Amino acid sequence: MTSGHAVHRPALVRDELPGPGPRSVVVVGAGPGGLTAARELERAGHRVTVLEELDDVAGKCRSVHVDGLAYDLGGHICTNRYERVAELVTELGVKTERTTRYRVLNVAERTASRQTMPFLRDEAFARYRALREREFPRIAEPGLAHSAKALAAPVAQWLAEHRLWSMAESFGTGYTAAGYGHLDDAVPALYFVKYAEMTGLLSDGPELLGHAGTFTVVGGFATLWSRVAEGLEDVRCGVRVGSVERRADGVRVHTDGGPVDADDLVLAVPLDRILPVLDATEEERDLAARMRSNAYHTTLATAPGLPEDAFYFLDRHTATRGAAGHCVSYHHRYPGSDVRTFYSYGRPEDVAALLPDDIAELGGRLERVHLRRRWAFMPHFGGDDLAAGALDRLAALQGRMRTYHVGGLPAFELVECVVAHAQDLVRRRFPAAYGTPTRREDTPATTEEERTA
Repeated sequence: MTSGHAVHRPALVRDELPGPGPRSVVVVGAGPGGLTAARELERAGHRVTVLEELDDVAGKCRSVHVDGLAYDLGGHICTNRYERVAELVTELGVKTERTTRYRVLNVAERTASRQTMPFLRDEAFARYRALREREFPRIAEPGLAHSAKALAAPVAQWLAEHRLWSMAESFGTGYTAAGYGHLDDAVPALYFVKYAEMTGLLSDGPELLGHAGTFTVVGGFATLWSRVAEGLEDVRCGVRVGSVERRADGVRVHTDGGPVDADDLVLAVPLDRILPVLDATEEERDLAARMRSNAYHTTLATAPGLPEDAFYFLDRHTATRGAAGHCVSYHHRYPGSDVRTFYSYGRPEDVAALLPDDIAELGGRLERVHLRRRWAFMPHFGGDDLAAGALDRLAALQGRMRTYHVGGLPAFELVECVVAHAQDLVRRRFPAAYGTPTRREDTPATTEEERTA
């Protein structure tokens, strides 16, 4: 890792917008970011090939079936801030339903209660709103770079500095349960504040799709992304990328099924993951070396005897990073089924060893594990790198070497954030072929780049 932040400009630089007419684009990664970008590109008249290493699409939004019921491995809670997702499911005719209730589970007493929201009732909320307007007014817009430097301090330090501990009490349990880290980690405040904003509780928002609260997709969240993929011309799953070449006249992606040539490349996988096969510049290597992620685990298991019919956040295990390895939350989605989805941080061997005890402490019994999945979750930068402009540097790479980046690193690891960022990037950077509009005229520009484009 280099110690400075000087930007290395590669020999080939493409800061200008692609020219008129249809482009050919290869998208690497068929999660929400890659599929959304591909859909926007095709709607604008461009030719797209999507390459996915796994045997199916959806990425972290994959679903699996047990006894005929769909269980989401992640990405299944949509608040009233999920306007882009709501628009997408409406256009594709995907059915939705209200999510199960949410409860904080007192591990010691085995009692469940609603999440308290003192922040919305005390004077700290007004102080937060004034701070937001003054220092990070664009936090609700797609992307993160616009607010990164103002929120680069570690979250605990930032909360203490601004006397916002009631904000931690209101949102910290859910934030940790969802995989974003513990509040006593050194994760920058940027990510905690973005999460809190996306809950929809800090501002009035419209009811979406007839659901007064949160909603999810009937039959599993992967249903939505399968539907998106079905509408695309060329999606190839089970494809391994061997190397990527970027030249003045286009890009070539070498795969185990042969080369794929295109005008442009969209990377919908984290930069550090694609780096081994990318003809990377010094700048790309430096940014990849600065990336961090959380070791977050999903365990799908049959476990009778536990509290039912809710998404439970376990208070003791979300309170401190010292509880790593223990289950931080679990979801019981279907009445009458003993299958639950458990979420944990830590090393795989610790998660596997501690889950039976965690379940037993709550009065249940681990009967059968159906699936274990480890995620490199929430790609992010540390506070020093945010303050030094790491996300600005990533944004400056958009379009260089014929390459564009979408996904959790520039957008934040929430489906709505990833979808909004990918849509806006394509609409901003790829003019419609033959003048086909890519952004509705009644939709305001949402980023500084789009306003000046």
